[in-house]
Amino acid sequence: MHTVLAIDTTTAACSAALSLRGEVISRFRLASREHTRLLLPMVNELLEEGGICLNQLDALAFTHGPGSFTGIRIGFGVVQGLAFGANIPVCPVSSLETLALTGLRKQEPVKEPCIVMPMFDARMDEVYWAQFEWRDGQLTRLYEDSLSVPEDLPATASPLAVHGFGDGWNYAQRIAISPTFLNREALPDALDVLTLAMPQIAHGATQAVTDVQPLYLRDKVTWKKRQRLREQKPENGRGEACL
Repeated sequence: MHTVLAIDTTTAACSAALSLRGEVISRFRLASREHTRLLLPMVNELLEEGGICLNQLDALAFTHGPGSFTGIRIGFGVVQGLAFGANIPVCPVSSLETLALTGLRKQEPVKEPCIVMPMFDARMDEVYWAQFEWRDGQLTRLYEDSLSVPEDLPATASPLAVHGFGDGWNYAQRIAISPTFLNREALPDALDVLTLAMPQIAHGATQAVTDVQPLYLRDKVTWKKRQRLREQKPENGRGEACL
């Protein structure tokens, strides 16, 4: 059984969880703009409660995005420091997939198959979103983590009920999907980071922290938009693209 520490700082919540000898202990706080102050004390508390040192961890699991730019940077910075200092491999997971699991776990037991749509308010009139199918206690990804204006989210043709989680659903009137169940207050929890990461770690799917980058979807989308605009520009008289 692997010993794994998980953290999440991608939203207004700050959480950490430790899996040790088959048991899990955790901390969760609503902490908008307080992640820097709270996260390392949380980690130290869990290690002390578990009676272990940092270098006894087999891996660090964390949400690498998408989400709050500042929150992602804080979490990634802490993971870098811990992983470098103790030579620990890491396992990044999606914050949206984590939110999907957290929402389902905190809801009444969901036994029937359903579509799950976690969504964060990305500001600038956009949302971070993904889509999964929940069946037999497992999430299957249907759409990758994406950044879109609410009107661009694809409608689902599935007859399954739709469960929506996260504050991105504050734009519900502009989204072409009517969820059967909706929890706009749901936030990802490091407990569910562990749930996602443990099977990957068991199969050796860890990385050196130097090989991992935060997931900033807005940077990626902005770069693609700029590239597309450049390709669409007419050529000038010398046959060179007007940039």
